[in-house]
Amino acid sequence: MRLIASISALFLLAACATAPQAVAPAPTRPAPASPRTAQMLALAGGASAPTQIEIERAFGPADITRQDGAGAALTYRYETCALLLLFSADGRNAMRLAEAHPSARRAGSAPPSLDQCAAEAAARRG
Repeated sequence: MRLIASISALFLLAACATAPQAVAPAPTRPAPASPRTAQMLALAGGASAPTQIEIERAFGPADITRQDGAGAALTYRYETCALLLLFSADGRNAMRLAEAHPSARRAGSAPPSLDQCAAEAAARRG
């Protein structure tokens, strides 16, 4: 009887013991965005928004370029981030950054911030 009680106690203690928690790897974050690229994206939609030419100088050639009437769209694809930049013509017919939209490159991944995309852009340009 003692043997059965001892074995039962061991099983109960084993059932109560918690398994060691698996430590999730720290998410890799790109280096902080260069102040210039992050600032350019932050100015989207404003009167002093960068022109399409200024963006192309800072970010390099786009992976996808589309021109539609008085607007344009540039798409940059980075390791974890896709960056869609929309341009519209201002009063002087200069194409200015109207909107900047970051998105994740992989399904189910959390959408990155504009700063994360700007950091990846700066890292690519080196």
